[in-house]
Amino acid sequence: MERIGLAPGSEIGGYTVVSPLGEGGMGTVYRAVDGGGDAVALKLLHTQIGTDAAARARLRREVSALQRLRHPGVAAILDAEADSTEAFLVTELIQGENLEEHVHQRGPLDAADLLDLAEGLRDTLEAVHGAGVIHRDLKPSNVLVTDDGPVLIDFGIAQAADDTKMTSTGLVLGTPGYLAPELIDGGEPSAGTDFWGWAAVLAFAATGRPPFGSRPLEAVLARAHTGDVDLDGVGPLTAAALRRALAPAAQDRTSPDDVVAALTLVVAEGEPVDDDLDDRPDGRREGVDDEATTEFGPQDVVGTTALGVEPATVAVSAGAVAAGGSVVSTAPPVNDGQTRAFVPLAAAGPAQDPADESEGDEPDELDPDGVDWIEDDLDASEGDGPEGSGYVRPPALRRWGTLLAFAVLVGSAGAIYPGITLIAFLVLVIAIRTIGAAVESMHAHRERVGVRRSDHARTVATGPWYLLRSLLGLLPSLVVAGSVVVILLGISWWLIGEGRWTIGGSPAGQEPQGVTASLLVAAILMIGVCIIWWGPLSRMTRLGARRVLAVVAPGRKGALIAVAVLLGVSAIFVTLILTGTDITWAPLPEPTLPPASS
Repeated sequence: MERIGLAPGSEIGGYTVVSPLGEGGMGTVYRAVDGGGDAVALKLLHTQIGTDAAARARLRREVSALQRLRHPGVAAILDAEADSTEAFLVTELIQGENLEEHVHQRGPLDAADLLDLAEGLRDTLEAVHGAGVIHRDLKPSNVLVTDDGPVLIDFGIAQAADDTKMTSTGLVLGTPGYLAPELIDGGEPSAGTDFWGWAAVLAFAATGRPPFGSRPLEAVLARAHTGDVDLDGVGPLTAAALRRALAPAAQDRTSPDDVVAALTLVVAEGEPVDDDLDDRPDGRREGVDDEATTEFGPQDVVGTTALGVEPATVAVSAGAVAAGGSVVSTAPPVNDGQTRAFVPLAAAGPAQDPADESEGDEPDELDPDGVDWIEDDLDASEGDGPEGSGYVRPPALRRWGTLLAFAVLVGSAGAIYPGITLIAFLVLVIAIRTIGAAVESMHAHRERVGVRRSDHARTVATGPWYLLRSLLGLLPSLVVAGSVVVILLGISWWLIGEGRWTIGGSPAGQEPQGVTASLLVAAILMIGVCIIWWGPLSRMTRLGARRVLAVVAPGRKGALIAVAVLLGVSAIFVTLILTGTDITWAPLPEPTLPPASS
């Protein structure tokens, strides 16, 4: 028999309860300690899990799959008891507040934080799905915000991907506003339904509001079923990406990678000035006409009996599902964010098809290309991968501002320390080519077979091979750059020897020094550097630089910091040039200007 409200000091399965942490639709979570005194999170599942043989079998399968999954975005399952009426799960205790608390206390996430959340949760879900498990209850309270990125918790109603039904009673478990429309219709859970919940979580994080409202529950479900999402105040590109990802029909949804690509572009370049993407075809902005209401009758109420709500008609905002009816409920139930059981819409009765709505109530008609136009600003790394795994590699975003600031640093440093600068540049190019080749190989492997836990270890282990490839691939650009530099030096030597050109402050037959000599050295060095950067087989150099910058200087903030640091260091070298500091040639041999012709 289930023990309700375990008191501190209570023991269950060898774990000692310390304090309650929260309660959800499938059980109560407690802070507890194991036999060694280590803190853990213990979720005591409701009685029906322990008494349902099918549920116990499913729980064992999922626990086995999740225990094999080691991912920083998943709270590791340490223990579980399925063969008892007191069924429970034990996971590591993650320090951090959940996303719902975080947003309520600190406000909606900015563009960079929203991108970090989207990328972190996307990668975590891909790993979970790769283990054969569907989470099925994505919502803000099930996402912990930590210093190391978002962590997904509460697999209490997770479902193995090959299960046919979550319940044997025909009910659908989920949280209003974060439950995909096809599940409301009685469809099967899938990776796609998890990613619909992922997009709903991002919408909450971007606005600080439940994406489909909070009351009444029937209206929340109806809005989700028609894609009437609240994104008021969100930038047009972000809103367009999220709205498309939350489309009612699965085939109309923007992929998670395209959403992340759109958010990446927002971080890098900001939101477009034109807000046409967030406007309706008839000129009304979504959510403005809040005073207008539409009524629908008992036949359109979804799951009212299962929710403990009498089947009365409910008023909803314009844009929600509309059907016949005349009575409006004055005390609708509130969506409190809890996991609930629903009668699938197909079982609850006929509902109006969005295609049958009048023209004025049609959902937003977005740009027909969705967010595909951003591909003009993104560089596909190695073309489309083969179909099969469904994995799409993340885009490599161009970083022109950072590149130009880096070029200023190389030129200014090379004017005073040409030898050291050239060696440092070559080492950096080899490193970024190696990293780029290894990362692209990992993405290509994931496109073929999907995401594996061993991907990163495999990439590191093959590093020496990619280093060798990088050295060989760099040779053509080095040969061309070296040839051009030698030709330029020869021409300069001839002009000086013939007396056609003099370098101020550098007498004939002496070592070239002074401002003019420094500028000449910087110019010749930069020509060679540009050939190495854009010469034959140099594409991996640029791609590797983008991959590295995405990690060491992510987003707009990272780019600004990188540019500021590079320009700040460059200013030091420019000062040395203008003050006439002598050129330090080492480790190169010191050159001597040709003697003047007689």
